[in-house]
Amino acid sequence: MRIIAVANQKGGCGKTTTSINFSACLNFLQKKVLVIDLDPQGHSTIGLGIKTQKGMLTLYDLLSPLQQIAPPFSQVIQNLKPDFDLIPCNASLNALEEEFGFMPNYHLKLRDLLIRINEDRHPYDFVVLDCPPNLGTLTWNALNAADEVIVPVEPSFFSLHGLAKISETLQVVNRSREMPLDVHALLTLFNSQVNFSYEIYDEVKAHFQSRLFTTIIHEHVSLKESSAAGQSIVQYAPQSSAFQDYLNLAVEYLERDWNRKLPEKELGWEQVFKNHFGPRQISDGILFQFSSKTASSVEIAGDFNRWVPEPLVRRDQDGLWQKVISVELKTFRYKFIVDGEWQVDPSQPMQKENAYGGVDSYMEFA
Repeated sequence: MRIIAVANQKGGCGKTTTSINFSACLNFLQKKVLVIDLDPQGHSTIGLGIKTQKGMLTLYDLLSPLQQIAPPFSQVIQNLKPDFDLIPCNASLNALEEEFGFMPNYHLKLRDLLIRINEDRHPYDFVVLDCPPNLGTLTWNALNAADEVIVPVEPSFFSLHGLAKISETLQVVNRSREMPLDVHALLTLFNSQVNFSYEIYDEVKAHFQSRLFTTIIHEHVSLKESSAAGQSIVQYAPQSSAFQDYLNLAVEYLERDWNRKLPEKELGWEQVFKNHFGPRQISDGILFQFSSKTASSVEIAGDFNRWVPEPLVRRDQDGLWQKVISVELKTFRYKFIVDGEWQVDPSQPMQKENAYGGVDSYMEFA
């Protein structure tokens, strides 16, 4: 189990966005991943579509010294999809700052919790810690529990000041560790049209050298939209350049971690994309997706709408078209209409012959 803290005490640097989407892309590459939201604002929790309600168990219940008996992990860990889990949090986590103040070895509580999780459940490949935007006791716990740290840096003057501060903190943490933290910087919110972005890149490169990821996360509207929708970029816009940025980051991380190139056969690209890109049940209905950069219009028709075409919405310049339809049927046929031409769904292998001598795409949901 590899534990990765995503940390920077400066807000607005893409820390939570990176925690969510880096984790989702690791899972997309068939890794078992646990995200732990350590920010009392709960942005990773919200950004992954979990709404904390009164009485809901969170990270606070697992860490608070006031809890005489900690709840079972199964009651706290939220399963988002196969092999992708979240330990949520909310504002109650703020109380830990005071509660930990009276405890010996308070900075090791998260480390001890992760040891118990690893022993209790099938081990995760990766645990990603979304740290709060400060250097308080929660971040201190994360840095003592982690094997390595990813520091997101956005191209601004103040980000360089924040970088110096967290570098000092990491030096202090490493003095008390047997194995020093492996630290890498990640350039985020990069605008290639602004010269200042390149100046900041040069500064960060000079400081981190080989410890700066070659992958750069660019500014993307789809990243803001996916957060508002409570979805990772893997769910929301899998054909967008934002998805490609974070997928590149995950692949670079794994290649660096294993010190070798990942063959496409091992990644299982064809099956991964097939499983991911076809129709999928979400909270509001069935999400249909179609990829075409050249199409002027994409519509969908099927048993669920009496074969009356309904338009899909183009999400970005990369040609991702999407529509969510409320479907009560457990099985249904459907087709896309692309610029007036009827065609089956290229990402859905299941098909059935129709009464007109052709075939329709076919779906079954349990």
